Amino acid sequence: MNNSLTIIGAGAWGSALAIALSDKFDEIYLVTKDERNTESIGSQHSALSKPFSPNIKISPSFKVIEKSMAVIIATPSSSFSDVLRVIKNNINQIPLAWVTKGLDPESGGLLHETFNQQITSHFPCIISGPTFAAEIVEKKPAAIVVASPDKNTRVFWSNIIQTKTLRAYTNSDIVGVQIGGSVKNVLAIAAGIANGLGFGANTQAALITRGLAEMTRLGVALGADKLTFQGLSGLGDLILTCSDDLSRNRRFGKELSKNISLDIALKNINATVEGFKALELVLKLAEKYQIEMPICEQVFQVTQGNITPKEAVTELLLRKPSDE
Repeated sequence: MNNSLTIIGAGAWGSALAIALSDKFDEIYLVTKDERNTESIGSQHSALSKPFSPNIKISPSFKVIEKSMAVIIATPSSSFSDVLRVIKNNINQIPLAWVTKGLDPESGGLLHETFNQQITSHFPCIISGPTFAAEIVEKKPAAIVVASPDKNTRVFWSNIIQTKTLRAYTNSDIVGVQIGGSVKNVLAIAAGIANGLGFGANTQAALITRGLAEMTRLGVALGADKLTFQGLSGLGDLILTCSDDLSRNRRFGKELSKNISLDIALKNINATVEGFKALELVLKLAEKYQIEMPICEQVFQVTQGNITPKEAVTELLLRKPSDE
């Protein structure tokens, strides 16, 4: 088999991975959603600072999977299930992982549950952690986590994903890693709202700390290891996404802080806001397992137009004092 990799999804993150891993493979096939999208990308993704190297081939066809030694799904969560349905008859024994963060909008569950329903020949594997696409392309040092219940799968993908500037760690807690990658995007919206309202470092520290508590409570209720949330896919990703405007979720929160409509805020971001897509699904899980998530709840109320951003902050501050 050729030393080739297929990445399904030619957004900023999929494109960044292709560039970052291009030195490790003879060819990388970057699969777009259609011919029109293939033509619009051209030789460089508009959100990234570096062009595609010659061994990165842009294609709208899933048939390139058959030429590859491994496949990574890098689509938004809303497309994850559809991609699995399309490729499940072609994947055979080719190793398969995903970098998608979020929940399945069709089932409301975790992506590994959707994966297990459709791909019975593989162990599920997610690659996650505190990584901005723009910095990965520029080869600024970073660390990432590979999570799967199967040790051989974890080892295989950690070897695939690690480069001279990207350090890979492994974790067996696939539930915790997914919850961290989903909830942190919601909390980043809250951080953006606070920043947009002019609040300072004290507020950000409180949001990150109490947000981590919400994330951990939910994850543990779903069977995750509490320690996972102290790692890269929990605290690490939460700090990154809440603290820098490279995060589209944080930028979306800053738009909401202007007290504009949801549609206008989304239009101004002009990109997938995974935190908004995950918000209602996260709260449904919290309700199912009777978990309090007050920060996430206030973000939801703001997006629904039920309260203003300032009222949301007031509501959080006026909650009854409790043990930390």
